[in-house]
Amino acid sequence: MMAPTDFVVADKFGLPTGRVLEEGVMRTLEEYWEDGFPKVEGWVDGRLGEWLRLIDTIQRKEKVSGHVGEIGVYHGKFLIALAHLVGVGGKATAIDVFDDQSKNIDGSGAGSLQRCQENIRKYGAAEVDYSFVQADSIALTQTDKLRLMEQRGPFRLFSVDGCHTTEHTVNDLLTAQELLSPGGVVILDDFMNPHWPGVTEAAHLFYSRSTPRIKPFLFYCHKLFFVGVGWHAAFFQACLAYSRGRADMKVASIFGANTVAIYPVLEK
Repeated sequence: MMAPTDFVVADKFGLPTGRVLEEGVMRTLEEYWEDGFPKVEGWVDGRLGEWLRLIDTIQRKEKVSGHVGEIGVYHGKFLIALAHLVGVGGKATAIDVFDDQSKNIDGSGAGSLQRCQENIRKYGAAEVDYSFVQADSIALTQTDKLRLMEQRGPFRLFSVDGCHTTEHTVNDLLTAQELLSPGGVVILDDFMNPHWPGVTEAAHLFYSRSTPRIKPFLFYCHKLFFVGVGWHAAFFQACLAYSRGRADMKVASIFGANTVAIYPVLEK
C-alpha cells in the first residue's frame, strides 16, 4: 500500500503533520455504499451512489484524469465515497475547519478531525493518499490554492459543502472551478434547499457576477453537478439517457444550461 503524504498547508493553519490511512478495508464504491456508508455520520442521500458511479463511468470513457477533494467534510461520509473512485495512487483532499469551531459561523456541522480519520481508516479506499487542510476555506489565498493544485490536484471530482453562507459558497465555487482538471465535475450541496438559502443565492451570484467556465448538467437530491463548458454535452446526454423514462425527471434550464433535474413528483 502506498504511503500517504503529509498534510497540505499544515504550517499555515497549524494542523500537525502525520500519516493518515493505516489500512483501508473497503475495496469498491459499492462495498463502501453497502457496508460503510450507513455507519458514517453525515447528511448524504443514499440514492446518490448510482449517480457517482455514472459520472465516474463518463469520466473514464472520456479519459478524464485527476484527483478528488471536498470543502466541508464533517466526518468524511461523502469524501470517502469520492476516494473510492480515484483509484490506486490517487489523492483525496479534505478542507474543513474541523475542531476549530470558532470558524464554523453558520453551524453547518461540528466536525471532528479524529472522527473523520477513524472513519477513513475503517471504510476508506486502500492505496489512496489522504490529506487534510484545517482552514476556513474563504481564508485560502491564491498562493494556498496554487499549492493545492501543485501538490494535490488537479481534481476530477470536487465537492462544495462547506460554510453555507452566500459569501463562502461563492468563494468555494470559484476555488473549485480553478482546481478542476479538464472534464472535472464540481458538486454543490444544498442547492435549492430552503434550510440553506445562502447556497442558492451564491450560485446565482456566481453566474451574475462572473462568466463561469462550468455549467450544470444534473440536479439530484439537492446536489447540483457542474462540468466545464466544452464537456457539458457529453455529461448531459449520458445523464439524460440514464434517466430516460423516469416520472420524476425533467430537462430544465438552470443558469442557461440543459440540466437533468430529478425531483419527486407531487401527486395531484
